[in-house]
Amino acid sequence: METKSLVFRGYPPIHCCCDATLRRLPNGELAAFFMTGGAFEPETSNYVVLCRSKDNGSSWGPQEIIHRSAACEADLLKPPHALDPNWRDRCVPEIATTMSEVTIHDGIVTVYVQIHDGHFGYWRTATIRSSDNGLTWSEPEPFEPLPKRSMIRNLYRTSWGEYLLPYQFQPTNGDVEESFMDDKNKLHQQNGVLIGLSPHGPWQDSGPVQGPAGWAEINVVELSNGSLSMLCRSESGSLLRTNSEDRGRTWSPYVATDIPNPASKFRLFKLADGRIALLHNPNPAHVHPNDKLRCSVGRNPLSLWISSDDMRTWGYQRDLCDFPGSLEYPDGEIDPEGRYLEFVFDYNRHDVIFWRAEIPQA
Repeated sequence: METKSLVFRGYPPIHCCCDATLRRLPNGELAAFFMTGGAFEPETSNYVVLCRSKDNGSSWGPQEIIHRSAACEADLLKPPHALDPNWRDRCVPEIATTMSEVTIHDGIVTVYVQIHDGHFGYWRTATIRSSDNGLTWSEPEPFEPLPKRSMIRNLYRTSWGEYLLPYQFQPTNGDVEESFMDDKNKLHQQNGVLIGLSPHGPWQDSGPVQGPAGWAEINVVELSNGSLSMLCRSESGSLLRTNSEDRGRTWSPYVATDIPNPASKFRLFKLADGRIALLHNPNPAHVHPNDKLRCSVGRNPLSLWISSDDMRTWGYQRDLCDFPGSLEYPDGEIDPEGRYLEFVFDYNRHDVIFWRAEIPQA
């Protein structure tokens, strides 16, 4: 039986909800991590929180703040300036915080955050950790393998025991770290994976692959023959795909797939029986007359697809929800018994919804 519940409903001035991620904490509680604060994303009011459920998703507690930057008020009105290596001691970058991944290993919860100037200028990737189920958190620490203009995506453990940490990286125009949102040329991002024997590193960087213009959000999955495949969001109307035959050390150039996508984030899962599940918005139109600021109604429906042949075809396709509006950025995990996909997503960028979808038998 499927379950759904409301995690959080935003009201001004704490209105925006984005990049929701569901994880089961070491103590068994469910936690929904997401960015909130302000009316839109990005802006200086954005910060990162979690809501927890002690009854397996039936009800949810209030926001618990993970990180809200304390910018120096005097610097908020100054134009951005170049950052020195001691970026954590400077005021300008510590204005807004968003997040891109949460990992749990050996009782440690790690949140990968991006701290930026409120408009994705001068952004840095950092990690925040908790060893007590999210009750207390460390200060942000620069993520040294990819400290600048990068975003970490979903951690993946291979059958041969290595961990892969996919990333997207935004090059700069020379030494100018302009806001990505203001970049009229939409520089192409680069994708790759960090490879390690532990989810805490140390990390080896793969060879990069040229990504599309715009946000190049990715997910990686292992195929039945031991090779790897990575799907990527794009503005072309479909997902892109790259493959690796050497355990992630190098990647082929991107090619278009026949998987529709409205330039939105998606989520891949490798099921215990070898099938691959995809949570996404199977809609090629990423522009719609009813779109609102930072809210694309083309991100509808929210669907579960399952492939039994390494993503060549998708024999199982089911729309989970097509309620009018934007149903976007699903992320979560397979439940401990392997019967359900448990995930959260944001609705119209102001609500966070929890969903438990039954995995059909092969």
